[in-house]
Amino acid sequence: MSDASRITNGGVQAPLPGNLSPKDARRLQDAAGEFEALFIKQMLGSMRKTVPKPLQGQEALIRESEGEKIFRDLLDGEYAKVMSQKKNGLGLKEGLLRYLANQNGRSRVDPKAEVARLQSQSSTLNGVAVAPARSVVPGVGE
Repeated sequence: MSDASRITNGGVQAPLPGNLSPKDARRLQDAAGEFEALFIKQMLGSMRKTVPKPLQGQEALIRESEGEKIFRDLLDGEYAKVMSQKKNGLGLKEGLLRYLANQNGRSRVDPKAEVARLQSQSSTLNGVAVAPARSVVPGVGE
């Protein structure tokens, strides 16, 4: 695999699909990084919403203006960029690139073939025997 088809994220290398040009590989890496940053930003926003606000009728010590809300949103975006660019970020970028590398150019997965592949694999989970799953999709896995 060529150097252009590998990503280094804090010293960890993840292969990319071999049929990508260096330009496309870089674009894929950038998109995966942006996805991770967007996920972190959404997570930070959700975390911020859990901070209690003053009860109705009570006055806040410091009132929050619309400008402050916008500033916090932009600040969360910057925090997310920095966090996603750290050594391993949350690992979403790495995981996404590994998933895409394992696709081997497949754009779609045949459900019947995927069910057969999964059923042919070991039917144990953490050393415990697991019964084969039955498909809930008509015509798949029958």
